[in-house]
Amino acid sequence: MAHPQQPLGARAIQIIAEDKLQAAIRAGEFDNIEGMGQPHPIFDEPYDPDWWIRKKMKLEGLRMPKG
Repeated sequence: MAHPQQPLGARAIQIIAEDKLQAAIRAGEFDNIEGMGQPHPIFDEPYDPDWWIRKKMKLEGLRMPKG
């Protein structure tokens, strides 16, 4: 008789994820990542709650109207 597949527990998922991550590191899949070892530009800026809309507008080539 076939057993229904049991859902994985949180600890099992954590172990599987860690094993896959370590295998990827050993395989060199994280070597030569662009910007590796450099701070992310967002960390040098003061917090802006509207960062996402400013980024979207910059990507779209839009400017805020002067008022």
